[in-house]
Amino acid sequence: MSLIRKFLIAIFALLQIGLSLCPFVPFVRDNIWSAQTTVNSFASSLATYIGLEFLILSTLVYLLLEDFKAQSRTEINNFGALLQRYTPLTVRQLRENEFYKDFLGQCVRAEHFVNISYYAPRPPEIGGSVERVKYYREIAGVMRNNINTRFRRIVRDTPANRQWVLSLIEDLVDTTNCSIALIDDFDETVEMGRALSVQIVDGKIAWLVAIAEHGGAEIYRDIAIENAEVTNMLNKYFDRLWQLSRIIFEPGYDLARSRRAIRGEG
Repeated sequence: MSLIRKFLIAIFALLQIGLSLCPFVPFVRDNIWSAQTTVNSFASSLATYIGLEFLILSTLVYLLLEDFKAQSRTEINNFGALLQRYTPLTVRQLRENEFYKDFLGQCVRAEHFVNISYYAPRPPEIGGSVERVKYYREIAGVMRNNINTRFRRIVRDTPANRQWVLSLIEDLVDTTNCSIALIDDFDETVEMGRALSVQIVDGKIAWLVAIAEHGGAEIYRDIAIENAEVTNMLNKYFDRLWQLSRIIFEPGYDLARSRRAIRGEG
């Protein structure tokens, strides 16, 4: 259809050019225009000429507009297809207390999996804010109650954190949806660890937490990212860290086995 339309545009464009130039062609000038001997005959020929001009020109304009509309529809469809290839990206800046509320709410609504990182060198109750302590107290209940969602938590391996994760395991020992692992990092005298603290819910939302410091940020500490492609890559990053970590608890572990795993005894 597009080729036919372009062919008709070319034909009518040539007709328009030819009709515009015909008064200057000697044969047409001598046998049509100069041959008119009366006003009426000249007016009749002029009216016919103007009518043909109008017909050809209006047809050409119509064909050009239709071609433009067709091209516009194609461009709109191409743009729509392009938008479908790229999911929207939403980035939110969060203060520490805002993160705890936001993340906890998403964990409650999670349907498939939640990945959690904790890279502070000490347990949250040591030097932590009221909001932090409250969050860590409540997240354990969410992990227990949301039995259809898989929870994985990576914790920085320090002596103080080993005691803390053991208490976590005691709360989760009878669960079938929770796993905990320890990852080697700097000793506890170094505040910030090597790894980036990533939290992910259902592959839809990811949080980058404590990017520059664990607490006390005046403006914002964390960012939340809603984008399937970015979240997918961050989930791969978490999986890589999980492979580098030492699993100390997963479904089927008893406390004795977890204690041996914490000590690195297998």
